[in-house]
Amino acid sequence: MRKTGLTKNLIIDTDMGWDDLLAILLLLKNPNYNILGITVTGCGETHLNEGVDLALRLLTLGDLPNVPVCKGANKPGQYNHQFPPSFRNMMDDACGLKNSLPEPMGTIDKRMAWDFINDMLTEQENQITILSLGGLTNIDQLLKIKPKAKIENIERIVVMGGAINVDGNVASLNNSKPEWDQGSEYSTNTYAEWNIFLDPQAAKNTFNSEIPIKLVPLDTCDYAILDERYIDLITAQDKVAIFAQHLIKEKVAGPAKENIPLPVFDPLAAIVMTNDILNIYTTRKRIAVKTEEYSEDNTCGKTYVTHDKNIPHMEVTGAISTNDFKNAFQENINSPLTPLDDENITKNVAILVFEQVEMQDFAGAYEVFGAARNNNNTPAFNTFTVSNDKNPKRCNAGLPPTKGSTGSFFNITPDYSFDDAPDIDVLYIIGGEGIDALLKEEKKKPLFVPWIQKTTGSADYVAGTCSGVMLLASTLLLKNLKVTTHHTRFDQLKAFSNDNKLNLQVFDTRNGENYLHNPNSKFMTSGGVHCGIALALHIVELYQGIDKKEALATNVLEYTIPRGVSHPQSYTPHSVDPEHFVLGFSHLNIIMDSTKMMDEATEFYRKTLGFRESWSVWLSPETCKHFAKDAGFGDIDAKILVRFLVHPNAQFHLELMYYEYPKGEQTITFHKTNDVGGIRHVALEVNNIIDVYDWLSDMDGVKMLSDTPPERLAPDPQTFFYWLDPYGVQWEMEEGRPMARVINGIIG
Repeated sequence: MRKTGLTKNLIIDTDMGWDDLLAILLLLKNPNYNILGITVTGCGETHLNEGVDLALRLLTLGDLPNVPVCKGANKPGQYNHQFPPSFRNMMDDACGLKNSLPEPMGTIDKRMAWDFINDMLTEQENQITILSLGGLTNIDQLLKIKPKAKIENIERIVVMGGAINVDGNVASLNNSKPEWDQGSEYSTNTYAEWNIFLDPQAAKNTFNSEIPIKLVPLDTCDYAILDERYIDLITAQDKVAIFAQHLIKEKVAGPAKENIPLPVFDPLAAIVMTNDILNIYTTRKRIAVKTEEYSEDNTCGKTYVTHDKNIPHMEVTGAISTNDFKNAFQENINSPLTPLDDENITKNVAILVFEQVEMQDFAGAYEVFGAARNNNNTPAFNTFTVSNDKNPKRCNAGLPPTKGSTGSFFNITPDYSFDDAPDIDVLYIIGGEGIDALLKEEKKKPLFVPWIQKTTGSADYVAGTCSGVMLLASTLLLKNLKVTTHHTRFDQLKAFSNDNKLNLQVFDTRNGENYLHNPNSKFMTSGGVHCGIALALHIVELYQGIDKKEALATNVLEYTIPRGVSHPQSYTPHSVDPEHFVLGFSHLNIIMDSTKMMDEATEFYRKTLGFRESWSVWLSPETCKHFAKDAGFGDIDAKILVRFLVHPNAQFHLELMYYEYPKGEQTITFHKTNDVGGIRHVALEVNNIIDVYDWLSDMDGVKMLSDTPPERLAPDPQTFFYWLDPYGVQWEMEEGRPMARVINGIIG
């Protein structure tokens, strides 16, 4: 799974049922979320102590034993609604799989759930998302804290709960087994969904609060019904994926199977939160909750649309694409599990060579694998070459020499032959001009193809890069996949696929991700030299995690080169070449009139252009003081919410800002296409903010918005100033954002 933007802070509030476990397993593999803690309620599917124990075990399974786990409420704030006792006992045992989970390495955090959340809201700089996967009792307790919790630092609560235009599920569970019958209050309640029914007053209080809410009701869950096909979607062999597969087996075919169609519930809410479902219908509604209990035809816990303006709007999801959800589930669960910080690996990587291989293909891959290191500075990969024999193989630098000329080449002597090669974890097949002659020889006397077929059986991954993809395709092992190769070989690969009925979709990745890898397959392909380096780094990520991959690319390989001059020469004012001080494009700034508009704009840019939220933060009072001065407002109080959106493919950013105060013009003015003037604020990253300030101050036509040099936004590292050009454009020059993050599609 790709990392997009900075990791977002997340707290999971859960009752640790089977679907909660699956949702947490998915999030353990998601590099875009930093799990600050898990808060457990004893008002739901598991008993409190047993739920806490399961949370600790699950975090140990996911190599995150230090993530805090806190106890929450042991009983609801209203009524005493409970799941059937035998059902809860089954959930306490993780559907019979508790003993297959590791013993907890972490310990229980002594804080109550709401106190822990309150502390995080105070301590964390960036806003926090809360994923609510059970009753809302813990959140209700947070709202009652005095002095009032800093709920403005909750980016949103994503709630799996409610049933708007469909039947609830309280009666259906109650009536499905005789031992689960708890009386008419349950058996006649066809309106409520369980998470709301457990503590309806807590749900009502939460819905009526000032916190932005995204509701994932049963209306959406009915598009994701659990069945045996989900078992086959899981192909990864790490411990998290294996446990998830066993858990699904228990729910669809084991003793824990229920007699009613079972939605996926909480995993769906988790994936809705991550915005990984492309086709999803979302509306803004006011949702009310019935809290009165009746002995017959019970409507307690019913959620319904109201026009009462005292109840704030919330986002409510509706129909989704079932296929989109399955694809997102598959990608998430089969993504690599980031290893422990102190985990060291040694994997055997074999680079397959042949006569007239491409030097750059070989050197790029060899450099990546050879430079990768463990924390103890030992090589992460044992990289070697292998071929049909140990005779030297000519390695071309570019095109092969013409007949009669010596050209540029050198020889590679393979480390191993097919007969004596050690066990291979990664087989890396490079390209070169010699591929056509090799394929011709393979038709006469197959040597490479049968060896690749045999080696693939025990290898973790098999990669084909550049024209080497043609050799990999010749094994007929690539089937029903999206693939790529060098752009001069697209037609050849398409024709080969058609002739052999491989059903390959050939993509041009030169301006995209550079490589293709379906997470449920061991095969991966890339284009030429630059793309092959990206593919090799992807393999490093699969074994070592995204942080080590990014450090290797940036600090060792210098693989990501900033657009423009990355390290311009030092200069003094008035002897500057302005071509040198601009490092890159930073972001576009758009002003919102409310947090509601900010949420609407976030969703709009996601739907229309594919932007994802990177981070969101209310600037601290100290930062606001510096900000107001450097933005030209003078020495006044300010309160400002900043949200960055990142486009994961275009490396392009939007900065949404809401000034609670000071207020500016609140009317949006639209310009005609040919009006003079333009974007309100364009930001450029520079390498010496004070020198640039002095330089521009002396330029004719430049109007500075502040008459004093900028100050650092302490405690933040950024420094900036605004200026106006004669043509109606406001510019920001800024220094202090790490350029590796800017170029990689991350601002912060």
